[in-house]
Amino acid sequence: MHWADSFLSSRKGDQVISTGISPSGPIHVGNMREILTGDIVYRAARKLGMKSRFLYLCDDIDPLRRVYPFLKPEYSEHVGKPLYRIPSPDGNGTYAQHYVAPFLDSLKKLEVDVEVIYSSELYASGKFYEYIRKVIEEREKIASILEEVSGRKIGRGWFPYSPLCAKCGKINSAIPFSFEDPYVNYECNCGHTGKSDIRRDEGKMPWRVEWPAKWALLGVTIEPIGKDHGAAGGAFESSKRIASEIFGVPGPDTIVYERVMWKGRGPMHSSTGVAIEISEALKFTPEEALRFFIAKGNPGRHLDFDPGLGLLSLTDDCEKYFNAYSGTDSISDPDFREIVEYSGISGFHGPIEPSFRHLATIVQIYSDSESILRSLSRGGREFSVMDKNLEERIDKVKYWLENFAPDMVKFGMLPKGTRVELSGEEKRVLERFLDSVTSAEWDAQKIHDLVYLIASEESMDPPEVFRVFYRVLIGKDRGPRLGFFLSSMDRRRVTERLRECI
Repeated sequence: MHWADSFLSSRKGDQVISTGISPSGPIHVGNMREILTGDIVYRAARKLGMKSRFLYLCDDIDPLRRVYPFLKPEYSEHVGKPLYRIPSPDGNGTYAQHYVAPFLDSLKKLEVDVEVIYSSELYASGKFYEYIRKVIEEREKIASILEEVSGRKIGRGWFPYSPLCAKCGKINSAIPFSFEDPYVNYECNCGHTGKSDIRRDEGKMPWRVEWPAKWALLGVTIEPIGKDHGAAGGAFESSKRIASEIFGVPGPDTIVYERVMWKGRGPMHSSTGVAIEISEALKFTPEEALRFFIAKGNPGRHLDFDPGLGLLSLTDDCEKYFNAYSGTDSISDPDFREIVEYSGISGFHGPIEPSFRHLATIVQIYSDSESILRSLSRGGREFSVMDKNLEERIDKVKYWLENFAPDMVKFGMLPKGTRVELSGEEKRVLERFLDSVTSAEWDAQKIHDLVYLIASEESMDPPEVFRVFYRVLIGKDRGPRLGFFLSSMDRRRVTERLRECI
């Protein structure tokens, strides 16, 4: 049983699935584990007939905590201010909008059907008023819960509300000293003394208190959370108790997910610069492959995202599952149907043709649409029109080749007339190929079998024979899978080049 179906198997009734990502920087592939885990559970709930909502809570009232590596030094003056009140790095709109907009655009491409709720609006609309008043009144009890769960001492005079200073605009430097409903009186480190109206967006609760307040306000029943929050003594445990003992709600059930790693570089995190923004990733990763990346992986295991050579393995794997679903391939995974259904875009469940790997070869041989279509048609299926889907896939392949593909998969066809020094044995290999291939079917598997036969009869290792073809065609010792590579080209073009080199 797929992990999403298993998670929901004992649940009944309406569900409100919630996720939350702060727009403090570029929202990256690692962040997508939370939002796509939530979306997959949401799809599973709808499949089971549960009336459900899926929410993305944008924490845009959070303060800017420091000048991150991707920001200019002058942003130091904005540290401590709410993200929705800071100017955008590009001068258009706010800081929060700058990072949320491409993320939401990416969610549309991934067909994530989510309701977007901004924390700043919950405060500004007064929806949090009763909850803020409650936590201020119950602050001693909440402090006790936090101490018991975390094992850390809460300082005397702790106050579960951070006022927004009306003078300096910071939300983490004002010290509250009294409460006269609905106002919190404060004195800021900048020297200003004032009061914040808890019915407006003039302050915020600490996130460990705000989190259960959101659950209570919105009726959240399910929330995926990262491993760090789900650990014993962590934020989820304390927030769950606050939800129950202060707000009288049970709090959500949760799926604890592991990190997404950038293979070879470590955990993805925008503050360290080790991250690929999701809008960037979708320039080279097919949407269904990115969804498949999350849908197939068990949430309790970390995932390696490799934008280099690993992307070919990811797309190969995804395509095999989709082709099995449509009956053109087979696979042993008993959950493959559910994985494809949770990965599919616009109801598309395969087959996927042409493959990403095949396109990565063809676009390096041909540049014009007519030649690409003609080459694709040699595979047995007729490609007569460069439709939007094919055009978009080709654009992704080209972007990957230009920006992330390792040198070992990149090549260029040698111009006609380029000399290549060959031994007598190497020339004999090409002569034998030319003698046999003129009457053979120009098919990837037939070419592959022929080359292996020649290698066997010449007592050569197959890689030695492959190397001869790569050297005369692309000037390298390695290249794409030889049978597919040669069959992608016009037979006459290949044979003329081989004769020229002999």
